[in-house]
Amino acid sequence: MNLKIGTQIKKLRLARGMTQEAVAEYVGVSYQAVSKWETGVTLPDIALLPALATLFGVRIDGLFCVDRTDELARIDSILYREKLTEESFSYAKSILESMLGEKEDDAEALKRYAELLLKRINGDMLTARRMVEQALQLVPKDEEAFSLYRRLCPGGREAVQSGNDTFLRVCRLYENGEMQRRMLIEAMLSMGYFSDAKDLISRIETPCMREIFCGELALAAGERETAAAIWSAIPADDSKGQYEAGERLKALGDYERAVLCYRNAFAAQESPRDLSALYSLAFLLIKLERYGEAAEVWQQILTVLEKDHGISEGETVEWARRELRSAEERACL
Repeated sequence: MNLKIGTQIKKLRLARGMTQEAVAEYVGVSYQAVSKWETGVTLPDIALLPALATLFGVRIDGLFCVDRTDELARIDSILYREKLTEESFSYAKSILESMLGEKEDDAEALKRYAELLLKRINGDMLTARRMVEQALQLVPKDEEAFSLYRRLCPGGREAVQSGNDTFLRVCRLYENGEMQRRMLIEAMLSMGYFSDAKDLISRIETPCMREIFCGELALAAGERETAAAIWSAIPADDSKGQYEAGERLKALGDYERAVLCYRNAFAAQESPRDLSALYSLAFLLIKLERYGEAAEVWQQILTVLEKDHGISEGETVEWARRELRSAEERACL
């Protein structure tokens, strides 16, 4: 490992607008000695390091300039082999910000910075989940605690990584409620409890949501085409079912059927109509580069905002108008 102390001393000196003579006078050496440090001919005596650190306003370790490769290797160790502490987080964050300060498009630094923040978030989330689990042991049917736990542990990988089935056990306390039952099904599907999920799906009272989750069950079991067929068979006049089907078909990449579902979902409504399906449709059409159709949908959104909801000005309207102009401009290219 090359610490490049001379290079760092020069960098700190220049950053503060100091001469070699000024540094030499402060620590009690000749300016030639400082010049030799900066060119790598010699190293400063260890006894001078506290004075140099004071002069430049850094800690002693701030006098050392570690190779980029060594810095990245140290950060990788923090990310993948060590428990993240406040000290190691601050160290890695400082180094990565320094790298990005020198080069904004440093891809390796950007990736590691994102990974560092994600590791910090995941650690905090796990701690928070454990706290709410303790609370739920004390007040197992507290709605606020359950809602918080649902936000912290929505199933899937997070639930699996928690190392236990606490989320499922908590959800079972609420499975008689329709919304809670749906949340429990989502968690079971993501964790592979297909048999239990199937039993709960059969007890969903709303027909369209029962079919939606039947499709989810098929998809979780690897039956992609079966899932798509189930969602596509939902009646066209079922607005809620068509919207939910559209969202899932879009996620599958079945864009044409998703477009149809969104159109059906909106058409099946009575005034005052919800705009969720139109928003989803507009953005999907943009994704498909069908800008002319997208512009028509944005115009429809503006019409519905005014006709159904009495909204003709404000940020919501201005945003829709901007999206309309953008779609129209791209349609003309």
